[in-house]
Amino acid sequence: METTKNQYMPTTSFRAVMVLATIAIGPRAMAADDTSFVFSTLAAEQSSGVELCDYGCSPECADACGGGTGWFDELTFFGGIDGSKQPQDFGVNANLGGQAHANWGLPLSERLGLGLQIGQTLVASDNAVRVQELLGESTTRFQSYTTLGLFQRTDSGFSWGFTHDWLNEDSYDQFSLQQWRVRAAYDVSACDQFGITANIASGGDTGVYNSPTPATVRLEAIDQGHLYWRHWWPTGVQTTAWGGIAWGHGEDNVVTGASPRFGDSFLMGADILAPLNNYLAIYGETNLIFPADSGTVDAFLGIQFYPGGRVKCARRGQFSPLLPVATPTSFSTDLRMTGPT
Repeated sequence: METTKNQYMPTTSFRAVMVLATIAIGPRAMAADDTSFVFSTLAAEQSSGVELCDYGCSPECADACGGGTGWFDELTFFGGIDGSKQPQDFGVNANLGGQAHANWGLPLSERLGLGLQIGQTLVASDNAVRVQELLGESTTRFQSYTTLGLFQRTDSGFSWGFTHDWLNEDSYDQFSLQQWRVRAAYDVSACDQFGITANIASGGDTGVYNSPTPATVRLEAIDQGHLYWRHWWPTGVQTTAWGGIAWGHGEDNVVTGASPRFGDSFLMGADILAPLNNYLAIYGETNLIFPADSGTVDAFLGIQFYPGGRVKCARRGQFSPLLPVATPTSFSTDLRMTGPT
């Protein structure tokens, strides 16, 4: 695609000089038809290649973004603020801090459209509620998420992918958790994609919450599934909205003790990706599992960096990961109190 852009640069510069000369000399120096031709040609040439994505939602943009086979074309970095409240907070806490993550899509087979996904997320946060401090428990939390996956985008518009996610967490105790995520999607047009996603717990861990009375707790991912709709707007902004079901979560509380588990519940979420230039975009995501008092309230917002300069092709390239890297919004963590120590 870069070859196409460079190929037009001398011609574009020459015609730009012609336009400026026409304005300086006067309208009679060049016929109106010729001037219109120069302007229209300049516009067409500036729209070549990936620049077509300045118009966001168009078949031409989708076609122009179909490559992304370079090593760093589908590499992204993110930094921003992160807020989280989940059942693992034992009914008395919430967390606010910072998130940094990297997500990388690599081609395994151009012919098959098969790609490899590697991602890493780090979240460092402080308690947003004083209860744990008053109880003498930890006031900070550090989380490390690792994502490894496989995906395929086909010429027919159908895509599929899966990841295995690992979470290592240091809060009131140390925990190691795992989950699978699976997604299938279909591009119904150049502007719209519909899909289905499932999160499946694959490994939990047991730890101790020390105050006010030591209790043994078990953490594991919350099984959930949702349908989503992603739309590319003419401005280049992308939005995604989803709704689905979470298959139960605990309502145990460190102060009031054990409670019956809450059954299947509704979940909803959304994300937004708004390009600022060829390299930077505003990116944010939220996921909510109801009821709000015992479910999850997770969100992050910040700046995403695309070293390959393909921000206007974000999530369109053949080897762009189909699933986001694991974060608190995509790795909801349940808690079960299993008894006193």
